[in-house]
Amino acid sequence: MDEHQEDAPSITDEEIGAYMMRQLRSGRVKASVLVVLTEKTFPGVARERIIRCFNALDSKYLKG
Repeated sequence: MDEHQEDAPSITDEEIGAYMMRQLRSGRVKASVLVVLTEKTFPGVARERIIRCFNALDSKYLKG
């Protein structure tokens, strides 16, 4: 499996972060599966970029 995907420049980090926050706030998605779910939703976005957006989240939903 190729780890080096082409990145989709039309999708902004803000859009990815907003999607992640909506998923967390819904209460139906656990933080542990959020990156995988985001990868499936935005297949053209590189995994490293999704992880960077995840790490940038500052949310009470991520704190244990």
